[in-house]
Amino acid sequence: MPLSQTSAVTPDAVDRIGLSLAAQLDAEPLQAFDDGPVERVGAILNSTTSITRDDVLEGLDETDAGFADLVRKAIFTFANIPKRIAPRDIPRVVRELEQEVLLIASAGAEAAGVKPSADFILENMSGRMADQLREEVEELEKVKPAEVEEAMSTIITTIREMEASGDLLLVVDDNDDD
Repeated sequence: MPLSQTSAVTPDAVDRIGLSLAAQLDAEPLQAFDDGPVERVGAILNSTTSITRDDVLEGLDETDAGFADLVRKAIFTFANIPKRIAPRDIPRVVRELEQEVLLIASAGAEAAGVKPSADFILENMSGRMADQLREEVEELEKVKPAEVEEAMSTIITTIREMEASGDLLLVVDDNDDD
């Protein structure tokens, strides 16, 4: 209806239109989740083992590649540390961790395919502590993959907790194609 023809609209009609619009707004269903599907799947995959995470992402690639890409950007794993943590923040993260956790994660990083992340941590912590950790890694006997996974998970959990409390900001790269 053109605006020029609205002169005959009664106040009662306007009231009914308003009530109808209000009823439609109230009819919005309550949402079961605060976050969207990308964030929910990302949070789940953040707390799974790397094998499970890779399997799920592979399956998502086959069924919905666009969604899989968004989930990859939402997750934060040990492999993401060099891209998502500012070098200046590594000493603060390290202070929150037990040295044994760093030792096991560093010792198993190459076998787990995440040596660049372990190197990034070592390069950005105090030189003396990094040298000591490198020596201990060389002296350490072979560590079990499950122990390495647990140590890396502890590091990621600590980083996530620091982020949630506002003690750390993760770097967000919107141009990241990984």
